[in-house]
Amino acid sequence: MSQLHAPPPARRAPLVRWGGRDGPASTSSHAARTFSALGSYVFAALRLNIVLAVGALPLVLLLLLAADPFSAPPALLAAVYLAMPVVTVAFCAFRDSPAFRIGLSAREGADEDSWWRSHPEQSLLRPALHVLRRTGPRTLGGTALPMALALVLVVDAQWALGHSMGFVLVPAFLLGAALALVTAFNTAALISERAEAPWHVLLRIAAFGALRSWPLSLLNLAVTVIAVMGLTVQPLLCWVLASSLVLYVIWAGSRWSILPTVRPRTG
Repeated sequence: MSQLHAPPPARRAPLVRWGGRDGPASTSSHAARTFSALGSYVFAALRLNIVLAVGALPLVLLLLLAADPFSAPPALLAAVYLAMPVVTVAFCAFRDSPAFRIGLSAREGADEDSWWRSHPEQSLLRPALHVLRRTGPRTLGGTALPMALALVLVVDAQWALGHSMGFVLVPAFLLGAALALVTAFNTAALISERAEAPWHVLLRIAAFGALRSWPLSLLNLAVTVIAVMGLTVQPLLCWVLASSLVLYVIWAGSRWSILPTVRPRTG
């Protein structure tokens, strides 16, 4: 009889608690936070696309109105050069805006040198204008030399096409122009980190990063080429939907290549 009334054996605790300590409620709250962060990211990216379209209006108009934007490299590179200040604004937003810092706590996003430290978390226009006032002239000055070098090399490549040594000169000129373009993006990323650095320091670190981290430079060039191909087919649609995403990838590669050379602030 004692065996008939023996209590059932205790169930072994599961190895994995899918709901966390608090059960399904913890899972639902985590999913809600994830979707909220993702929604904030998408909303901020769409707003940043509009800011980029306004700040790079000459480039947008050239892509929309010109039958073949690549038939006039000087005009295209000049439009890209004029768009570099708003590219720096986007890099600063990726670095410091809480909407783009998914997975980081608010304490990590509140650095002393953050461009967003005195603005509301979801604000974008006011800090973007603040960044543009602070970094616009420095960006134009810092990227003038690499963009001018890219222009000269592209024009030289066009000239070399009609000569017998063109099969040797054209790849060399285009490679130099590509490195100059990557250096310009690295300079913009470096200005978002150290806007007060002298121009010769910015250019030296940017060029050194482009050569040292050449796989990232190739990745940035590939992303740029794919973006340009998309902009030639559907300029307005690609710009509105993907401009911030493309710049995010370029910023990540540029920042990774220059950060080992940037010293942390000592106070």
